Amino acid sequence: MHRILVLGALCGIAAGAQAQVYKCVDASGNTTYLQSPCPTGAKSSAISRTVPPAPAAAPATGSGAPDKAAKASGPKTAAEMELDYRKRKQEEEKQREKEQQKLADSKATEENCRNSKAQLASLESGMRQMRFNAQGQPEALDEAQVEQAKANARRLVDQWCR
Repeated sequence: MHRILVLGALCGIAAGAQAQVYKCVDASGNTTYLQSPCPTGAKSSAISRTVPPAPAAAPATGSGAPDKAAKASGPKTAAEMELDYRKRKQEEEKQREKEQQKLADSKATEENCRNSKAQLASLESGMRQMRFNAQGQPEALDEAQVEQAKANARRLVDQWCR
């Protein structure tokens, strides 16, 4: 029985042991915080040291979707982290595909440039130019056809070799 009384007395003393904090403003406007009452001539006000209770949880929305602010403030669950990981992987894969497509396009452009330059060089070399007709027989191009082919080759060089 004595133990219970001693324990109760100690709890009462411990509750009173929480020191009161006083905010003191002197005549020159300096502010100090003390655990004892302010000296005479200084404005004093007691500051409460109680911890305010945690805010109540917001009511759930009718749509069933979690509140974004509440979701952002708390730690993510394993499922949310997995979902984020999968999204990042999909975005990385899309980016990698775009880069590969861009590389393939640049290679095709380089090859088309090289081929059109070679064709123009062949036409401007002065050598006799031959083409195959519909029956598969070779036929020589006349001067007008060569000039037309040169103009077409220059247009292709301008298009592919920017």
